[in-house]
Amino acid sequence: MTVAALEAGAALPVDLILLGLALVLTLVGVIFRLVQVGRQREMEKNREIQLREHFFDLLLRTTDDIFILFSPDTFVPEYVSPNLERLLGLRPEEISEDVRLLWGEQQPDWDLPCGKICSVSREFFLRQTGEHRWFKEQLYHFTLDGLRRMILILSDRTAERDMNETLEQALSAAKAANEAKSNFLSNMSHDIRTPMNAVLGFATLLEKDAAQEEKVRYYTRKITASSQHLLSLINDILDMSKIESGKTSLSMVEFSLPQLVDELYTMMLPQARAKGQELDLLTRGSLPELLVGDRLRLNQVLINLLSNAVKYTGPDGHIQLSVQNLPPRREGTARLRFCVTDNGFGMSADFVKTIFDPFSREVTAATQEIQGTGLGMSITKNIVDLMGGAISVESKLGEGSTFSVTLEFPLADQVQDTAFWSRHHITHALVADDDPDVCQDIKERLAEVGVRADSAADGNEAAQLVAQAASRQEPYPVILMDWKMPGLSGLETARLLRQNAGPAVPIFVLTAYDYDDVMEQARSVGVDLFLPKPFFLSNFQHALASLYENQAEPALLPGEIELEGLHVLAAEDNEINAEILTELLDMEGVSCEIAHNGQQALERFQASGPDEFDVIFMDVQMPVMNGYEAAHAIRACAHPRAASIPILAMTANAFEEDVQHALDAGMNAHIAKPLDMDKLKDVLASLSITPQKRE
Repeated sequence: MTVAALEAGAALPVDLILLGLALVLTLVGVIFRLVQVGRQREMEKNREIQLREHFFDLLLRTTDDIFILFSPDTFVPEYVSPNLERLLGLRPEEISEDVRLLWGEQQPDWDLPCGKICSVSREFFLRQTGEHRWFKEQLYHFTLDGLRRMILILSDRTAERDMNETLEQALSAAKAANEAKSNFLSNMSHDIRTPMNAVLGFATLLEKDAAQEEKVRYYTRKITASSQHLLSLINDILDMSKIESGKTSLSMVEFSLPQLVDELYTMMLPQARAKGQELDLLTRGSLPELLVGDRLRLNQVLINLLSNAVKYTGPDGHIQLSVQNLPPRREGTARLRFCVTDNGFGMSADFVKTIFDPFSREVTAATQEIQGTGLGMSITKNIVDLMGGAISVESKLGEGSTFSVTLEFPLADQVQDTAFWSRHHITHALVADDDPDVCQDIKERLAEVGVRADSAADGNEAAQLVAQAASRQEPYPVILMDWKMPGLSGLETARLLRQNAGPAVPIFVLTAYDYDDVMEQARSVGVDLFLPKPFFLSNFQHALASLYENQAEPALLPGEIELEGLHVLAAEDNEINAEILTELLDMEGVSCEIAHNGQQALERFQASGPDEFDVIFMDVQMPVMNGYEAAHAIRACAHPRAASIPILAMTANAFEEDVQHALDAGMNAHIAKPLDMDKLKDVLASLSITPQKRE
């Protein structure tokens, strides 16, 4: 179609117009779609950027690394990670003008060449918490678009440093423990071989000189002493092994504090006297008399401390055990502090820090000849810890040591004969002692039972008070006097008091000293009884009862029991042990019949007459039937004395649980091997075992 035709008004075909319109619309749609896709991609890219920024921000808030971007020309930070305040206690605003405020006086080296990294460790102080924290500091210098920039990275290494220090300490402790154990094994090799050499050597000499009685006695004494020392070494090693394995337990029983203290003094006095030492017992405050606790373990702790005091104090030294009553932490309990003080060799400050460690010993010129395992104090510390107490030591080399043990015990119910004092008309008393604390303590204890006490500081004053009371027709019903006071001697004081008081007034000597040497002289001038210090009301009442009510002390003390005439059935599978037991008992006039296992012991007892045997000694580890089974069977059999005959476990199983197992099996007591005749006598005396009447 020509232009002229169009101008003439010729019409275009409809389909052509529609086709053109469709093409235009399609083109517009494509353009719109492209624009929409572009916008969607841009939105997704923005969301991804936001997500990355959020993740990066969260990462920086939770990480222990601080990032700071700044210019080394202006030191104005361009970026500070959001964990700055959490890790360093600084708000970003505080360094917004100058990043150098982070360091204070200790500035980094700002002349770091471009492209280099400087790395150091640095300590920072947190003002908010007051703690010091360690960081690894990395400073990186670079250029960006021709401009110099620095990135500071601070990485918190406090936990890592603490862990390293802990590991170093643990490694050091392990090395020290390994060295201590090596030293211990070396010492044990020497310490065990020394008494073993003596035992074997003197046994050889004994065989050679068997016909010379004097030499035989000398050799046997040496063998006994060396064997006892060897046994103490073995006991320490076994005790330590048991403690480290966690098998030590407490046996809670009711016990008498006065009796415990008196036994300690009686036991330790011969050791102290053998070295020419003075041993004192003191009390501070009003002490309870009946407690509940592990008496055996408490005794072990105090014996260890006192034995060490004797061992590490020279001749003419002074040792003191004091017992102090402290305010209790719980109602119904007594809190006591036991202090053992000596003026002996003392310890260095360095050794005091390790004295309670296993295998720890300090060898000096003064102590190099003293034998020991280095386990005693560690065992003592572990026992005190097990009992819920505390132990400490103060010492100075060349001047002596003081060990303090604080323990808390439940109080036992105590039934007192409150009418005793009025029944015997004891309304007041006289106490003569130059120590005012002793006088005050006795006054307070007597006041608890309604007895008033006057005090005198020396013999002359006491004699005057006695004479004045007699002139007023109010004589003292009882007099307590110390044996060593200023002025008059104890002998002169006692003579004067007896003269002024008359023959009927009981006079007691209250002393912390061994009175065996002066007892005969004291009785010759009118002294009735001796009481050991410290003063306990129960001891005093018992002594008075022995005078007023004829309740005298038994003629034989534990260890002095007469065994002659006893008939013993002993279950022992070891022939050598059986032979030794038979010979030892024969020396005491005791007849002993051996059964080689528990079954034989049971059958022999069942076949015996009602009064044939006085006691049964029972080994524990035996073939056929062990000692526990045999004891159960004996108690359950039909013999008329099945329930009453004393059965003693006599075994090398010497731990506390072994004692309890023996009691649970129906036995009456436990004696550890090797057999100690004095200990055997003590046990037999405590069970009141005497020969049965036989036709």
